[in-house]
Amino acid sequence: MTNRQLATQATLALLGLAAAYLTWQRGSALEPGEVLVVDIGRGELARVRFDDQEKPTWVELSMANESGAFVSVELAPQDKAGGLPGKDQAMTRSPQRLVRGSEAATTLFRSFTPLRASRALGVLDARKLADLGLDAAKKKRITLTLQGGVRSFAIAPAPPGGSEPYLRDESNGQVYLVARSLLSDFQAAASLLVERRLHAFKMEESDHILVDHGPKRKDFVVTRAEGGIRIAAAASPDQPDATAKTWHDRVFSLWPLEVLGKDEVPAEGAPQIDVRVEYRTHGRSLGFVEIARPAALASSKERPKDGKDTLFARSEQTLGWFKLSMDAQTLAGDLDRLLR
Repeated sequence: MTNRQLATQATLALLGLAAAYLTWQRGSALEPGEVLVVDIGRGELARVRFDDQEKPTWVELSMANESGAFVSVELAPQDKAGGLPGKDQAMTRSPQRLVRGSEAATTLFRSFTPLRASRALGVLDARKLADLGLDAAKKKRITLTLQGGVRSFAIAPAPPGGSEPYLRDESNGQVYLVARSLLSDFQAAASLLVERRLHAFKMEESDHILVDHGPKRKDFVVTRAEGGIRIAAAASPDQPDATAKTWHDRVFSLWPLEVLGKDEVPAEGAPQIDVRVEYRTHGRSLGFVEIARPAALASSKERPKDGKDTLFARSEQTLGWFKLSMDAQTLAGDLDRLLR
């Protein structure tokens, strides 16, 4: 192959890569019948905000670059019930929170690049807008912050018997029918759009687990076995430790009772780390989880009056602390026996 032919092949390859990149940036092609509302690529969208003036509440999605690119979710203060179910529950209010978004948050964010509609209804008169809930008196709004400016849209629920919300472009008055998720996912943001997993990797990806508990440290090796994995002390790798595996299975599957925001200090007090578990693969860190108790409780030799410990956890996947459910309170005690 001549130099000229090589140069031609290289040029074609670069053009192919550029086309693939532009296709990725713009998302998939329009489905039959779909129309474009806003033709923007992923790199052009900085922020999506949903405001509900009837609640009132708001949700904001944006791209973050800490620990890799992901969608972050900022939530307005939320009302929540305290106490036991079935009894009088005092309402409390959580603070404004910045948390890591779930896969659903990423999907929702990307649905705006570009923003599509299943149908265009054109410009409607004031009476029709009021009938659809798109008038100024009943505002639910989606605001897109782009590199080149801001675009705002009024959004209203689907009518009885319908499934698709109405969206009105406030820049030109055009009205569209859009995907149900553009409204329902924002309305369920506190439960749907918040990441609740401690890890994005699978346990099978690790080969070592380092457990630190106060002055004690123990190294475990992880090997694949039929139906799952085996865990054994590094000092005796051929002797699987069922007790260690049972304990670790509970740690790896911890689930939050509440997700706290970035830099948020729990109402119970600043957590003091009690246990750290680090996952390694081929000599490099894969992730970690730290389990902690409020410092005041961690330093006290007395049990809480209700007999329950308040535990928190954080990992490479979280922006802040997770408040754990009470079934996690025996983890430290079980670990003491494991590390003897």
